[in-house]
Amino acid sequence: MNKDLIEEHRRINVEYDWWDSVYDNFQQICEIIGIELNTDEPKSTGFWSQGDGASFTGYYRAYAAVRGDHDYYETAPAKIREYAPEDEELHRIADELCMLSRVYFPIHISIARLGRSSYVHEQTMDCYVDPMEGDPDNWDEEVHAYVQEQGTLLMRDLARWLYLTLEKEYDYLTSDEAVWAAILDNELCDAHNDKE
Repeated sequence: MNKDLIEEHRRINVEYDWWDSVYDNFQQICEIIGIELNTDEPKSTGFWSQGDGASFTGYYRAYAAVRGDHDYYETAPAKIREYAPEDEELHRIADELCMLSRVYFPIHISIARLGRSSYVHEQTMDCYVDPMEGDPDNWDEEVHAYVQEQGTLLMRDLARWLYLTLEKEYDYLTSDEAVWAAILDNELCDAHNDKE
């Protein structure tokens, strides 16, 4: 490995939309869990300043519009383990969403981003939880507050998971090994030797 050549081409793997595969994976995870992302979501910034992070907007539904067609809160824990068998954080998020709907009531979460800030980290996400059945005015206030808080925390945890996944991918793509492989694949060693 030529250290000077690696440094010269350090960003070779991140000079394009390198995050696309991570976003595609995240969209698949959201579909499994029961989250319908809004158009052009998720969003992220990173990885070098305060305020960097990831977030998303959309809707979580405990079950599909046609009841019984797809009960996410029943199927998500098993399906996420099948899709990502090693990812304990995703398992925890799917399990806790399932428990909220089983213990309290099947829920619907509207997921928005606060204000018009340029920040997109998980703390910019605001969630509103309401039941998929019944009248929200009939909810006990303490139960509603608890489910609201837990639903918001779980959506933010998922956004934090996304950010950490993006950060790992970026670190890998800019590692000596990945940069050197790209240099060899693009025959940049030969071009460098021709200059000398």
